[in-house]
Amino acid sequence: MIDQVSSPGALPRRQLLRLAAMTAAGAGLYPLLAACGRGSSESSAAASGPGKPGGTLTVGIPSTPDTLDPGATGLALTLLISMAMFDPLVWWLPTSGGGSEFVPGLAESWTVSPDASVYTFKLRKDVTFHDGTKFDATAVKATYDHVVDPATKSKSGLGALGPYKQTTIIDPYTVEISFTEPNAAFMHQQAAGNFGIASPTALAKYGATGFGNNPVGSGPFKFESYATGDRLNLVKNPDYTWAPSALGSGPAMLDKLVFRIVADDAGRYNALQAGQLQIGMNLLPSNIDASQKSGKFTQLTVPSIGTPLGLPINVTKPPTDDPLVRQAIIYAVDQDKLVKDVLFGVYKAAHNVLTPITPGFSQQASTLYAYDPDKANALLDQAGWVKGADGVRTKNGQNLDLNIILFAGGGLELPTQFVVSQLKKVGFTATTTVQPFATAQGSYNAGQHNLGSFGYYGADPYLLNIWVNSDAIASGFNWSHYNNPEIDQEIGKANTTADDAARAAVYEQVGTTLMRDSIYLPLWDVNGAFTMPHTVKGLHTTLNGYITFHSATVA
Repeated sequence: MIDQVSSPGALPRRQLLRLAAMTAAGAGLYPLLAACGRGSSESSAAASGPGKPGGTLTVGIPSTPDTLDPGATGLALTLLISMAMFDPLVWWLPTSGGGSEFVPGLAESWTVSPDASVYTFKLRKDVTFHDGTKFDATAVKATYDHVVDPATKSKSGLGALGPYKQTTIIDPYTVEISFTEPNAAFMHQQAAGNFGIASPTALAKYGATGFGNNPVGSGPFKFESYATGDRLNLVKNPDYTWAPSALGSGPAMLDKLVFRIVADDAGRYNALQAGQLQIGMNLLPSNIDASQKSGKFTQLTVPSIGTPLGLPINVTKPPTDDPLVRQAIIYAVDQDKLVKDVLFGVYKAAHNVLTPITPGFSQQASTLYAYDPDKANALLDQAGWVKGADGVRTKNGQNLDLNIILFAGGGLELPTQFVVSQLKKVGFTATTTVQPFATAQGSYNAGQHNLGSFGYYGADPYLLNIWVNSDAIASGFNWSHYNNPEIDQEIGKANTTADDAARAAVYEQVGTTLMRDSIYLPLWDVNGAFTMPHTVKGLHTTLNGYITFHSATVA
């Protein structure tokens, strides 16, 4: 008989808010997760038909994972990898009709309390971890206890849990996860990768930090070896029979799955052309364009829930403390031309604080700022900025100058040059500097910028809490320095609303308000981009910009 036991008590809500803000440094922020819409192949590559079993598939990834522990990681890249080794309780997958659905994973069924504060999962009884440990409720509790353990130093998972209270074992194959208040985001969050269920034996053996170098899950591939900065080798789990039917049945088709770290973008493309890689992840737009024109490669571009790549606008630093100036900035930039001329048409122009597949996306918000330089000029005239003979606007002897700070490796340097050229046409001047991420983060929190850089992969529209909540100003990721307690309350209200339609309606209104308050210049939608020869088949897409390898094959 197993006692009903629970994890340590809930963290204070204010602390959880700040921890949620911290997730942007990893699971979401574009340069760190190294994933950047849709390309020539919008659907799952599995549609191309199955290939032959066996062989090795090598994926070229653009950066080094911070850890192989999904509960501790701060990088979306790690979650792409961990989804090959770990299973969630419930999968959240796209459907053929363009929608999405929850399907059983390690839980065969589940119930949610009417107020979305208690989630009860009935577990499978036929699952075994890679180390031979039997899966049961103990493993679920051990996994969630691991995420909230301060020693784990979880970067994304802890924040994604929101108002977490405890995990309780009801019986060997029934577990209850509860929260101190309604948490409607949890079903989406638990499927996003951070909460892949780990072997409790391995967690106890390797400890809170050692598990990241010795990952043990129940997924289609098992950890074999890892050479830091070079490559990660995974091998087929021959006992795997519990995949959802949407991802395939039985063990993986591949014998081996290799993630090779090739940080140099050109080097990754060259390795793909040479056949050293079978998949190149997030190549430069110019390389993606060239690969498409060659006819030798297939492009799989996977839209993601999240915030588009763009420039947060500091609402407290002159001249962008004036909403008329902020509105003029957004009207002055032609995102469609940016995507066409600078990004080779690879991505989709963005006009919103959320990507189109994110629940709560507001089509109305996307229509608020059509490209209109005449409107931008009129707004600047109204704000008192006078255009001189040289085309530069001044007011009280000061130029209409913007301080733009980007972080290195974010992929925004060239697009920002385009933005600056468009702003110049309506009278702005600008100074752009590129800083290491940690330095830039400090600059943003200190409010030294007028425009910064941002982009976020997520699993739920609650991600807005990460970068617009007032508590995230100065020490989090509210780099717009936007202080609106009403929006804070509305986001909190949405997360306590169990009804999906009602919840989405709240987020739609929030998104519309954020665009009207002109706190963000969206540029293009975040997504994962995977380039491969036609011989790679059987991939499936997720809603987080990832692909899964359960049924993958390579000739």
